[in-house]
Amino acid sequence: MMAAAKKATEKQEVASRSADGSDGTRHIREFVVLGGQFGDADGPEHEPNKLATLQEAIQRGLHPRGDVSFDGAELTADGVSRSLRYSVEVVPSVTDSEPEKTTTPRQKIDGEG
Repeated sequence: MMAAAKKATEKQEVASRSADGSDGTRHIREFVVLGGQFGDADGPEHEPNKLATLQEAIQRGLHPRGDVSFDGAELTADGVSRSLRYSVEVVPSVTDSEPEKTTTPRQKIDGEG
């Protein structure tokens, strides 16, 4: 029973620290860009946004674990811009018992992790 209560606390912590929302313990980051410079498929053009997603999570007191996923694109209400959605599994820094497992932007740039 204790583990379930702790998990709910972690989910609440992630939600409170994620400006664009969360899904359980996944930190979500959305970017709005002009037109069609980004496709709907995951590709190299998404790398800068993935790095920014890692950086924002860390700045908000969340420790990313693993790769950032591109979760899709939607046309915005203006009919020109697109909202790109990314997410990454995180552990709140206040409950992280293994901070050395944190995925950092530098590791991704260097091809590690």
